[in-house]
Amino acid sequence: MAGKRPFAGARFHDEIERTAALIACRVFNAEHANLQPHSCSQANQSVYHALLEPGDNVLALNFKAGGHLTHGHKVNFSGMFFNFRHYGVDEATDLIDYDLAEQDAIRFKPKLIVCGSSSYPRLFDARRLREISDKVGALLMFDLSHEAGLIACGAIPNPVPLADVATMSMDKTMRGAHGAIILCTAKIAQKIDKGVHPGTQSSFPISRLTQTAQALLHSQTAEFREYANRVLDNALLLEQHFLCIPNLLVTGGTDKHYLVLNTKAAFGIDGVLAEQRLEAISVLSSRQTLPGDRTSRIDDAGGIRLGTAWITSRGYELDEVSALATIIIEALSPSFDDAKKHHLLSRVNTLIATDKPKDVWRNS
Repeated sequence: MAGKRPFAGARFHDEIERTAALIACRVFNAEHANLQPHSCSQANQSVYHALLEPGDNVLALNFKAGGHLTHGHKVNFSGMFFNFRHYGVDEATDLIDYDLAEQDAIRFKPKLIVCGSSSYPRLFDARRLREISDKVGALLMFDLSHEAGLIACGAIPNPVPLADVATMSMDKTMRGAHGAIILCTAKIAQKIDKGVHPGTQSSFPISRLTQTAQALLHSQTAEFREYANRVLDNALLLEQHFLCIPNLLVTGGTDKHYLVLNTKAAFGIDGVLAEQRLEAISVLSSRQTLPGDRTSRIDDAGGIRLGTAWITSRGYELDEVSALATIIIEALSPSFDDAKKHHLLSRVNTLIATDKPKDVWRNS
């Protein structure tokens, strides 16, 4: 849209957009960036509209294994308009089985392979997925909504150069305003831009462009890198505590900023009850479907997801993270009752009263 807006004074808008897009390309080592999508779900919709025809084959991670609704769930537009198949995880380890994914790709011949998740706590093998995509002649897409900020500052590897297209949210680990970015190769840049406008949306607030640029620039500072590394350190500390409980950690741990807990296997309670227990003591989590669940209904979820971005923003030290891990385990244990609830709530309130948020770690 930059340079083609039919409005007076649009050149100033265009200049801001071009500058912000250039920053995004430099941060993620991409050839082209579109900063207009209102959310990453809409960014995914724009990519599909740009690169696919209705009924085209697409391969993505199974929803129960961590995939997102926009990766072909039957209740979502993606599953209604396109022919999605899903690769899964090894039953014993809950880790992606790339050999099976390759076999699925060879049989299914997808036009697009989608990699990304909202609850798979391990890094994707980007190079292996690139090889699979090339083998079957598919385009490769990464949905990096949850880990974009960790990638931007170099805390975890950047898969963008290996992808044909990547999408990401700005309001999660990127710590910006609500919105999204699409990154892609120069070869498909024109298609992607048309997929956004006029394909799936029209105007968007110019204020969000400046907020996005600010968040991208902030991700390159030493303060942000310190924050991201602390987020990962805190996640690994929680992992150490949760590994003491058999069958609790899905995939056996995490490479990112969140952990997925199989509360049904470890404590005999489903994700809904686990979420409710933790909320009762002022600890927020997300009920989460798991690979072994009978259905993909979120109300039948077998576990929960916990992240460390917020407690890191609140300045929690390692001893406080350890204390929180102990509280969480006690809240999920069979001995939980009203008396224990009040006791644990008191301990959480003590942590809250003594936290010390870092100005440089707050949202941009």
